[in-house]
Amino acid sequence: MKKRRNIILIATAALLLTGFTAQAQGLGKLGKTLKKATEKVEEVQNKAGEASSEVINTSAVAGANATGNNGPSVYVSVSTGAGSRTADGSKEKPYKDLQAAIDAANEGSVIRIAEGNYLGKMDQGFIELKKYLTLEGGWNTDFSERDPVKHPTTIRPDAAIAKAGTAGAHALMDVVVKGNRGGTVMIDGMVFDMGEYNLYCQPVYENPVASAPAGCETGRIICVGESPSGVPTMGGIPGSRQAVYGAVEGKLIVRNCVFANAIHYGIQMENIAGNWEFYNNIFIACRMAACEVRGNGVAPEHETTLDFHHNTVLFTWTRDKLLEDMGYGLRYMTRMSYDVHDNIFGGNVYAALDRTRFDSDLKRDKIRKTNAFDNLFFANRMGDICLPSGGGMWNFQFANNFEEVEQLEKYENNREVNASEIEVLSKAINEPYLKGYLGMQLSQSSQYNENSAMNTFRAAMGMNKQGSETNRVSMYGNRYPLAEVGKLWGTIPNKGAQKPN
Repeated sequence: MKKRRNIILIATAALLLTGFTAQAQGLGKLGKTLKKATEKVEEVQNKAGEASSEVINTSAVAGANATGNNGPSVYVSVSTGAGSRTADGSKEKPYKDLQAAIDAANEGSVIRIAEGNYLGKMDQGFIELKKYLTLEGGWNTDFSERDPVKHPTTIRPDAAIAKAGTAGAHALMDVVVKGNRGGTVMIDGMVFDMGEYNLYCQPVYENPVASAPAGCETGRIICVGESPSGVPTMGGIPGSRQAVYGAVEGKLIVRNCVFANAIHYGIQMENIAGNWEFYNNIFIACRMAACEVRGNGVAPEHETTLDFHHNTVLFTWTRDKLLEDMGYGLRYMTRMSYDVHDNIFGGNVYAALDRTRFDSDLKRDKIRKTNAFDNLFFANRMGDICLPSGGGMWNFQFANNFEEVEQLEKYENNREVNASEIEVLSKAINEPYLKGYLGMQLSQSSQYNENSAMNTFRAAMGMNKQGSETNRVSMYGNRYPLAEVGKLWGTIPNKGAQKPN
């Protein structure tokens, strides 16, 4: 019976994942219908091309051009370490507190972090990084073995920290490092998760307000300014925090990390000047955008770059439950050049890629290079890339049309997933979450009683009469189970995030 159920799910996914744009009722205030893409894209050969010499090197091997710091090692273990007054950062006397280790480390040090959950100084719920350092998670407690999947190093605040309010406006990790354009900041093998911190509706499946497809562990996420009535909640408080936020001058490398359930961007950064590389990461169930990096403008675009490759980017959610804007995998921002390649983008509610931003300085805008090649796409609700179309409207295109996208200088070999890849992805992704997303619906209802007590009083005061409108969505920002994220490593060889070694 279970085998038959899996076959049914895979068959359903095969119909919906390739060029998926499910019909939804009442999208936005105008109740428009989502465009349905039914054309099946021919599978093309995966062949990496040579990158433009004007942007950073794009090796077909993930991370071949990434170099970190090589200074002294500092050791941290939340389970076996000691406080900052007695620890010395050695293997024998590691720090217990990651923030204490960062504060004590010299520039260029490598901080090796054992498995466990790290919550910052006095467990306030955030970490601050203000030095050129390497943070290397995934070690076991005696530092004899490193495996970020087997020995997860997490920054995962819970509901108690949310309600205490100690994190304030901080991201899970604030990274503000300036002053050395030749310096490097590396974040390697860490898990950033807000699934226990955010506020969600409890999964009361028979109540449409709860917005929980059967089997999902939470109902929809609750954002700032919302106060759903009549539904029990779970988690902390409505928030607006990024997983990683800040500004860096120099090289920033982010690799082998997980960004899960971020309510306000997975990564949102400012590149002051430097050739950055984000690779072999999983971004899942983030809201607004999985990754947004903008240029500062102090350095030319060929010195302010991002190589975004071999990442798996799934289920990025829109700004609000009306599904009207945001919900992008990666955003091409101004005053930067980008290479985006060998990634898997799936289930992004608005589009996998956002290429709508233009610099007000049009001469400078023409300097930047924005590339997307050798990527796999599936089930991105509106399209694989969002482009401007004039008049404030958007133009959504799927991978088979990337050759015609004039904003992409390099565009080859982007495609929708094929049948065998659909089968693999369907088995790796949490089944209730995938089925809920594929069947997601939005509906609206309105009520107007001209003679209600409120309208009678408003009329007597010379005011317009009013009605009410109710919006329901079957799924919105529900928590993705962190325990199942590990299944997403290495789903498709050489595409998306591979298991860290």
